[in-house]
Amino acid sequence: MIWILYISIGINLLLILAWIFYYRELKDMILQVKAIKQGNSRTPLKRVGVSKRHLQLVEEVNELVDSFNQTSKENKRMAKQSKEMIASISHDFRTPLTSMIGYIQMMDTSEMSARDLKYLTIIEERTQLISSLIDEFYLLSLLDADDYKVQEEAVNPITLIQEQVAQYYEELTAAFDDINIDLTEERIVLQTSRIDFERIIQNLIKNAFTHGTQYFHIRLEKQEERLRFVFENKILEDQKMDVTRLFDRNYQSEPARQRDSSGLGLAIAKQLSEKLNFSLNAQLQGDLLQFYLDIYLDSWKIRNF
Repeated sequence: MIWILYISIGINLLLILAWIFYYRELKDMILQVKAIKQGNSRTPLKRVGVSKRHLQLVEEVNELVDSFNQTSKENKRMAKQSKEMIASISHDFRTPLTSMIGYIQMMDTSEMSARDLKYLTIIEERTQLISSLIDEFYLLSLLDADDYKVQEEAVNPITLIQEQVAQYYEELTAAFDDINIDLTEERIVLQTSRIDFERIIQNLIKNAFTHGTQYFHIRLEKQEERLRFVFENKILEDQKMDVTRLFDRNYQSEPARQRDSSGLGLAIAKQLSEKLNFSLNAQLQGDLLQFYLDIYLDSWKIRNF
């Protein structure tokens, strides 16, 4: 009878070992599937267990992984082609539009009637708008490319902002009753791209024309770890605006639609900020819209001249 007991114990031990092996293999399979689901793995599932059902399950999952990988590659290829096509089309349109604007501006208007002059002005304005839209699409396509190059040089951000304010001074005074530019006189040298920094500032100022009323303010908040440039303006109390979507390419608030704005300016400013290792964010407090352009310590230094 003892040998029956030994056999029973042996069988139970084998069953326990088999269960442990099965559990470990099943747990390993679950972890592999989770990694694939979360996008952390593109490798085929390892074979687990020895049963026919296990092997069949692994084969089915691996076919699914392979299909997903192929779809992912195709999506990336199509996205790349789409970006290249947009860049190419935008580039091809820019030259004839520039020529068209030049011809319109060279036209002799001295003998034109008031009616013809009015229509010519409308044509020029619409052509300028289309040209601006194409430039924005072209810039976005360049920003989407992995090989976008930032040409760095030593610049003074205070001076660049003051220059942009001066450039748009007429528009600012027409749009706002109260304008306050509060920037320190201290000379700050920033190692960054001049043209990209200017584009960020231009788009923030232009955005104020679209969304702003009464009050426009730019100020510098200097802290130990960063420089913060704050752009703020009041908006109409009944103005509908989703501040969480202001940097989305396809988002336009009601004033933007009414003023023929593309809605791409803030999206461009956001992407340029990221290219320059800056941070650009927005918040709405009551009727006060604020943008924070943060430049961190490792990107700038102060010099005395």
